[in-house]
Amino acid sequence: MTNVYFELTREFNRLGPVAVLSSGQAVVYYRLAIMSKDGDWIVRDTPEACSRVLSVLSERSVRYRPGAPLDVRWLRGGWSSHFEFFDAAERRLRCDFVSRPPRISPSAIQAMFQKAPGEDLLVVGREALIRLKQTGRAKDYAVIGEVARQLPPNEEIAWTTDVDRILKLTASAGGASSRPSVRAALNGEGRSAVVAALAGEIDEMQQADQKRLAVYERAAGPYLAEFRRIGFNRLPLARAHEEACRLAEAMLPERPMEE
Repeated sequence: MTNVYFELTREFNRLGPVAVLSSGQAVVYYRLAIMSKDGDWIVRDTPEACSRVLSVLSERSVRYRPGAPLDVRWLRGGWSSHFEFFDAAERRLRCDFVSRPPRISPSAIQAMFQKAPGEDLLVVGREALIRLKQTGRAKDYAVIGEVARQLPPNEEIAWTTDVDRILKLTASAGGASSRPSVRAALNGEGRSAVVAALAGEIDEMQQADQKRLAVYERAAGPYLAEFRRIGFNRLPLARAHEEACRLAEAMLPERPMEE
């Protein structure tokens, strides 16, 4: 069975690089999972890129889900846009887009749109994927450990969330690390100390992500309530996009983290 999200990625980028496959489908691409129910992309934050994505989605009778409009004014402020459609097999497929994902620098995002020779698909690199997975969800940290295993040892030690890998790699690759879990292993404090230090690192990342999301949830509340009341998900995509932009201009702050 073909991967519809891979197909969409190729179609988005057929006229030039505008969308990079990320998150769960990137995990599939790196052969660490056999499937992911949603598609996530980092879209170039230009009006032309947004228009290209909307054009491709329109061809598949896609509908908006509650979220910010796919417009650079909100994407540049860290918002995300959400869509869904049904394929020929009546499977519900979801597509999510951001242009300024957390924990990734603007320069690193720009570099993602440079396609390497012979590269078939634009997909986030492993380090960026690890950063994307540093969320408030506990299940993402097992994924981080698996992605990190595909890196060289001196890079893996910087990212892994697997206590056994920390214990194994510390002697050969952990000398320069400032991670509390690696320092505990270097100091010979024992497995329990390494486990505790690693849990603290993960909890810190989870708390940071949850605080960030809380800002957006508070800012989006009135807008999303009106979005659902109007029922933009029932409108054709082009009209829903126009109406969502008008509603967002009135009710959705462009840069809530700054405000």
